Amino acid sequence: MQREENLRRSHADDEDKYQEIVKKDKLTGKIYTTWKKVYSRTDDDNNGGGRAQNKHSRPADDEFIRVQMDPVLNKLKSQREDIQRWLTTYEPHKRMVVGYYYSSRLITWTKVAKKYHISERTAMGWRAEIKHILGAVL
Repeated sequence: MQREENLRRSHADDEDKYQEIVKKDKLTGKIYTTWKKVYSRTDDDNNGGGRAQNKHSRPADDEFIRVQMDPVLNKLKSQREDIQRWLTTYEPHKRMVVGYYYSSRLITWTKVAKKYHISERTAMGWRAEIKHILGAVL
């Protein structure tokens, strides 16, 4: 009984960690959930029973191939790489301001403006600039 409770707690802790990841980075969360769906998918063609004559027994290889070949997962990964690559070339001060705003849901534009000594409209303008450029890149 104690072991089951510990397993439930550890599962709950894992879910809490996962929720933190999703809150911090939505794209990474989407990649993780897509990977989890792909990884847990099982395709069994032998529904009628009987002997499988040419069946190979390499489940690890099958999982690896399925994860590598999934189009949704590959698209999300390439989007994340494009965003990270582009952000490294963007102006550091603007990147810090927008990154600070998106680091938590509790942070408002007023807090951002006070911390970086700029107006709220300037910070919002930098965010709009980043969104327009990323929209064109993606």
